[in-house]
Amino acid sequence: MSEFVKDLVQHKQWVAEHMLTAANGLFWRAAIHDNSKFSPEEFELYDKLFPELQKYAYGSPELKAVYKQLGPALDHHLKVNNHHPEYHERGINGMNLIDVLEMVCDWMAASKRSQTGIDKGLEINKERYGISDQLFEIIKNTVAMLLEDA
Repeated sequence: MSEFVKDLVQHKQWVAEHMLTAANGLFWRAAIHDNSKFSPEEFELYDKLFPELQKYAYGSPELKAVYKQLGPALDHHLKVNNHHPEYHERGINGMNLIDVLEMVCDWMAASKRSQTGIDKGLEINKERYGISDQLFEIIKNTVAMLLEDA
């Protein structure tokens, strides 16, 4: 076997190992996503305010007022879930791609029960979190791919 073939096979193996590590991270995230909402710190307030959370469009002043009512429950949620930019000291810039992908999937899921829709939600979040144009295009491409495959 030539040195090129040996190197190519090794390279493919290393790439596969890294991709499997990423895939396992995603599987784990899918299994534990938002488990903190079952915790005593979050459950009661989220359960109580759930009807209000469903009532208002994402980004609306009314929904922001409900978020304020969530107070300590929302603070706890953001502090323990690394798919939220607020978890990271540097916001989006402190996230890795696995965090970002879970965040995008979270936004997509939330948009299914919102009057706002994913496109408008993405625009709101671009401004809210100071997402760069380049990352925003990557996020939009990812959303389009995920919706295409759904």
